[in-house]
Order: sequence, then structure tokens, then C-alpha cells
Amino acid sequence: MTKMILLNPGPANTTDTVKQAMTRPDICPREQEFGDVLAWVRDAVTRVVHEGDAYTSVLFGGSGTAAVEAAIASAVPQDGRLLVIDNGSYGARIAQIAAAYGIGHDVLKLGVGGRVDPNRVASALDAARYTQLAVIHHETSTGILNPVEELGPLCKARGVEMIVDAMSSYAGIPIDVEAMGVDFLMSSSNKCIQGMAGLGFVICRKSRLAAMEPVPGRSFYLSLAGQHRFFEQHHQMQFTPPVQVVYALQTALQEYFLEGGENRHARYVANWEVLDGGMRELGFRRLLSDGMLSRILTSYIEPDHPRYDFGRMHDMLYQKGFTIYPGKGADRATFRLANMGNVCSDDMNDFLRAMAETVEAMEMRPLYRDAQGGERAD
Repeated sequence: MTKMILLNPGPANTTDTVKQAMTRPDICPREQEFGDVLAWVRDAVTRVVHEGDAYTSVLFGGSGTAAVEAAIASAVPQDGRLLVIDNGSYGARIAQIAAAYGIGHDVLKLGVGGRVDPNRVASALDAARYTQLAVIHHETSTGILNPVEELGPLCKARGVEMIVDAMSSYAGIPIDVEAMGVDFLMSSSNKCIQGMAGLGFVICRKSRLAAMEPVPGRSFYLSLAGQHRFFEQHHQMQFTPPVQVVYALQTALQEYFLEGGENRHARYVANWEVLDGGMRELGFRRLLSDGMLSRILTSYIEPDHPRYDFGRMHDMLYQKGFTIYPGKGADRATFRLANMGNVCSDDMNDFLRAMAETVEAMEMRPLYRDAQGGERAD
């Protein structure tokens, strides 16, 4: 089949073998055989970010947001209070989830793309009694990488649990949940792990999960405690799983371990170096500076040329076999390019040729009317 190169924030490109894994014979998900597959996937999902036995994973049929909601709804006790770090759309979404459940929370608003200052976070944690802190690792609305490893010790010193949304960094950037001090980490099957969309998961400290009780008035379907205990007792997911997606994730995990986490990260960084170097050579400007970047997704400031039109640029590139994505929430108009998934530097070079042709066809030289740089200072 014709390969469309996806430079959107996910779902990402998958291998043919991951696609083919979904064509397994039909099976009842209550069979022991499928329970064994689920158990392998659960353990492998955990092993991506933890080599010991202090953590386990809880799987849910649903998008990544389902996993985030499960963690927030389950981890914050009835008398608890949550501090949410908001420097992008997905931090804001966590606050929306907390509000929807009536969970006591405060929001440390840093502005979209704002830098997370550990000293400011420490001051916020000291200003009130918090039981949990929630933060995005890779804030995909801009491409910023937040310093989660610096927040873990702050939380531990204050007896605060840390909940980390690693939707677009899990399996793309090396993570050690224990070393970072993470208590709950959420991701999904369709981003850097290079599986298919439809399965979210929460990686949890076993000790915390074993003692957890469902909070009255919170979610039934998205209960970490309920889902975990049902699997432990019955070797099955409590509710019907997306069977084919599970098989695809099993293959994606096998391919991840075959490639190696450090090698996958290196491939993504090599992709980014080609992509970003070429985009800057074409004259595009980044929203963020070097020290803030994830190198998995980059926001570029939209040209202020009168002939620029994102929809037209998108459609022209789509016809050439490339998908790009609009910006989200930044104080300057942007579009986003990701370099995750089953793609390589050759794909990035092919895209750059297509982008150069598109810029010329749209007659957008020069891209910007001013002579000033567009990147934020460190």
C-alpha cells in the first residue's frame, strides 16, 4: 500500500508487521490464551520504563485521555487536593478532568509554552496541602519537554505523589519511572511505541495500587483499583478489550525491544536534526528555543506572508504523501511537525523536498516580513 508519512502528533506511522498483527484469527477475549497475551503486554508496557518489580500497568480500552482520566479519578483521594502544572493544552485538559469530577485542585498556569521552573513549583507545593501533582512530560501542543526529573524530588520531600502524562514521550525518550520519582505514568498504544490507537495504560507503583480503593462518585469504567484487581483475579480485562489493537501492541513492543530504547531515541533525534535543519534552511522559525525542545515534535511559527494559507499548504503536502498538523493554543500562530513513529531520516528529506516545492508553488518568499528571529530565549 502507498505509505503516507505522518508528521502529526499521533497516531504515528506503524510497521507492516504491526498492521498484519491485527489479522489474527478471531478469539474470545475471555480465553486463557488471550489472557496470556494481555499479561505479556501488561508486563512489557511496564518494562519500557522500569526494569524492576516495583511497578505494574493497568490497561484500558480507550484513547490516551482515558488513561489520564483513570489516573486522576483514581489516585486523588476524596479529601485530597491536586496541583496541576499547565503550560499547554494537555495540562489544561488535566484541570478540566479534575473539574469534571469535582476534585479539589489548583492550577499553576505558566502560559502555553511557558518554562517550568522547579523553584516556582516548590513554592506552589508549599503554599497549600497537596496530595498529588500532575504534569505533562512532553507537552505536545508546543513540543516542549518539561523537567519531570527535577520535580520528582520536590514531590517526594513533601509526601506528594507525582502523576505524569507521558503520552508523546513514552518509548520515544528514555524514562526510568523509579529514578524520576513517578507514581503514575500514562501513555497509549499509538504514539512512540508505534502501535495502533485504542489502548491506554497507566503504569503504577504496585504498593500504591494494592492499597487503592475506588473513590465513591468517581468513574466505574476508569477505576485503576477495579481494573487491576479484576485482572489479578480473573486473568482478563474487566471490560471488553480492543482485541486486534492488543495484538498489534504486542508486536510493537517486541519491535521496540528489538530496536532498543536508546536506539529508538537516537533515530528520532536523527529524524529531528534532518527535519529541523531543513525547515530552518527553508526559512521557517521555531516557536521554542533549543533548551526547551523534545525533539519529537516541533512547533513552527506560521509565515506572515499574504499568500500563506495553512489549509492550502496542508492539502498540497497531503497530495504529495505527507500529513502536517495545525498548532494548538500558543500565543503565536503555529503549525506542528512530529518525527515519531516508523519513519527515518530519508522520509524527513523527502518531506523537505515536498515542502520546498510547496513554498515555491505558493510563492511565499520571503516567508516572514521582518528580519528578526522568532525563537524564545532560554
